[in-house]
Amino acid sequence: MKRNSLPALLTLLTLTLIVTGCGNSGAFLAIHTTQVEMSEGNYQIVAQNVTGSAQNAAILGLSHSWGPTTQSYGLIPLKGSKMLYKDAREALWTTFEEQYGSARGRKLALVNVQYDAATTNYILYTHAKITITADVIEFD
Repeated sequence: MKRNSLPALLTLLTLTLIVTGCGNSGAFLAIHTTQVEMSEGNYQIVAQNVTGSAQNAAILGLSHSWGPTTQSYGLIPLKGSKMLYKDAREALWTTFEEQYGSARGRKLALVNVQYDAATTNYILYTHAKITITADVIEFD
């Protein structure tokens, strides 16, 4: 009897790990282009190197970064959101508004955007961190 229950237990454990506790980076990977004429002096640089970060951690998980995405999967979430890119972008705008005032009603754009990711994987613990750095310009 014990011999037959081991494969069933392993199958159940595998299915549980696959189905539950998965995380997502929240990256929205749309390729779109907006053409803006910036040679006429119709803008000014309002802020440089504004940053925003987000992180998460989990037990029994895995984090990895490949190209423009960072993914984090974990069975038992410890901290942070599953929407790393969204949270990092919101943190960037919060940092901007703390130093330069409200963005509401202003014609602002992020330029020179850089995404940095750091992932750490141990046997039982995983951690992922996203940092977005950008310059902010304001159009006349």
